[in-house]
Amino acid sequence: MREEGIFGTMDAQFNRTGLTNFLALLLAAVVAEVLSRLAGSSAGEVAAALLMLGALVALVSWFQMRLAAREEAERVEMEDLARRRSDSSLFAESAADAFPAQRARRSFERWVVPGFTVLLFAGQAGAAWWFWRAWKGWSAPGADRAMLASASFAGMGLVLLLLGLYASKLARYASLTLVRPGASHLVLGALVSFMAAGTGVATYASYPAWDRHVTMGAVVLLGLIALETLIALVFEAYRPRVKGREQRLIYESRLVGILGQPTGLFSTAAQALDYQFGFKVSETWFYRFLEGAIAWLVLAQAGALWLSTALVVIDPGEQGLQERFGTPVATLDPGLHLKLPWPIDSVQRINTRAVQSFNVGFVPDANLEKDNTVLWTRPHYKTEFNLLVASREQAAAGDTDQTVPANLLTVSIPVQFVVTNAQQWAYNHVEPARLLEQVANREVVRYLASVDIDTLMSSGRGEAARVLRARIQEASASAGLGSEIIFVGLQDIHPPMGNKDHRVAASYEQVIGAEQEREARILEAEGYANETLPAARATASRTVNAAKAGASGLVNDAQGRSARFVHQVAAFKAAPDVYPARNYLETLRTTLASTRKYVVLPTNTHDVVILDLTEKLRRDLLDTPLEPVKRGDEKK
Repeated sequence: MREEGIFGTMDAQFNRTGLTNFLALLLAAVVAEVLSRLAGSSAGEVAAALLMLGALVALVSWFQMRLAAREEAERVEMEDLARRRSDSSLFAESAADAFPAQRARRSFERWVVPGFTVLLFAGQAGAAWWFWRAWKGWSAPGADRAMLASASFAGMGLVLLLLGLYASKLARYASLTLVRPGASHLVLGALVSFMAAGTGVATYASYPAWDRHVTMGAVVLLGLIALETLIALVFEAYRPRVKGREQRLIYESRLVGILGQPTGLFSTAAQALDYQFGFKVSETWFYRFLEGAIAWLVLAQAGALWLSTALVVIDPGEQGLQERFGTPVATLDPGLHLKLPWPIDSVQRINTRAVQSFNVGFVPDANLEKDNTVLWTRPHYKTEFNLLVASREQAAAGDTDQTVPANLLTVSIPVQFVVTNAQQWAYNHVEPARLLEQVANREVVRYLASVDIDTLMSSGRGEAARVLRARIQEASASAGLGSEIIFVGLQDIHPPMGNKDHRVAASYEQVIGAEQEREARILEAEGYANETLPAARATASRTVNAAKAGASGLVNDAQGRSARFVHQVAAFKAAPDVYPARNYLETLRTTLASTRKYVVLPTNTHDVVILDLTEKLRRDLLDTPLEPVKRGDEKK
């Protein structure tokens, strides 16, 4: 090979093939985008992005192919001119000026190709990141246009596959490496188109989740291709340049080549086995047989996988609804069952034991619900809805044009239910869960318009929950939903917050606070009255009783003195001389009993007076004679 040569013999047919690859990929990308928008398929969106990136690769490779063709034509022309002239030193000295096509090709490879590869990596990584972020927000595709989009994707994939196989064989047999990137992207585009067609069929067969799964796989593939492009850029910056060695296109993905070329995977596997075992494993008869029979083995595995769809396992707590071409044929209980393979028979699983729930009046937010403090002036859900509720306020007297009094109220009502009849739940309505939620919303609105706001916010919550549960259950049974309402709760009830300043809730909170303060002061006054009045009554009763006792004592004392005076008169009459002297002595004894007494004796006498002031025992005790003790009694 010549220096820096990566190109074989090129002609107009190869140029047409490269241009055809670019136009086919560009047209397929536009068609895939239109079909994905028409059917709402996220897998089609990713397929359109892969096809557009492949079209850019095919465009650059086609342009590089034209530069290489011009260089080849220029080289042949210059060699022919050199043979015609005997002296070629002039051309040898001015070789740099004599080959402008070669300079253009080398400049393109040196500056444009790395720059395009950087932009290609940015596009691949940006698309993968955008699809990854948007994947969670994508909804299920519609089933009404799914089959049309599926047939279109399948037809487009077939055209891309034929063009890709032709270009791939042309690049392999003619040693034309510049055709290979476009050919690989054509086959990859056919693969993702077939996958998008499969998601359309699955959506039509009531399996819309397959679209999300295929989309995620395609996004991961796009991310891996971007990572490979980045690694190729890094290796290209640091790889050694050797003259005469064929250079690999840095914007050509080996991963796309493996997926786009049927023999790429076997060649890679053969090289890995040869390196691992140290001999040509790829030349053994078993490997040759395996390589020739791989298609039949894949078909056998696919057939076994298809036959495995005849077995279905219904988990505990579930019921399976067996359908044959969309028509219900049986209800399957938990356990292992046999059916015809898909798509003849399909089974729709209904969980009849799990408690399901939905919310009325609010949209939950996991971050806001972490706050344990619930305030009226602070939002604690993502979205809260205001509902009309009745009020006991009456119209003013004489105003006959007064409307019905009502208020706005924010209510958070979680509703929990279980499915009791799988057939009614699956077949009576298209979206039974959404219908049940709408029925619950209707019953809540009707009930709140008939109850008082003050009662509902205070003591009427339990009664409201019971009435709402009964009404929602009755409406569910009337609609034939086959469900049982097991719980209805009124967890947050408060006035609407109003504008951004939450003035409505704050004003209502002030009114409720004033009412609560009024009630607190009334109860405080009643408590003070209950404490003070009994004490006052007890004091009054004690004072009256003390006065009565004092009056009774005075009366009794007066009566006692009167009676003593009568007896004293009688005693005086009986002993006029003795009675006054005795009273005098008694009075003297009484008054001098606690007084210190001094005895003053005369000094002109020698008499000795002995006063025995000790307390004497009673005379009757001293004067009582005691009988002598007998000897026999002493022993006792």
